[in-house]
Amino acid sequence: MTNIIDALIFAILTGAGVIGVSSLLMVLLHSDPENTEAQQQARVEYGFFGAAGLVVMLLMWYALS
Repeated sequence: MTNIIDALIFAILTGAGVIGVSSLLMVLLHSDPENTEAQQQARVEYGFFGAAGLVVMLLMWYALS
């Protein structure tokens, strides 16, 4: 039974890590030259989700150890 819990934690770790890293990449790559205010808002949102994803990933990594 502990292997199932470890597998679920690893799945959450992997998913959160992928979402976190891809969101942080979108902070750098996202551009909207027509509306700079919307671009800044999107970058802040991507940054928040990226940081939150990495925090969840690190929390699950701690839970596995």
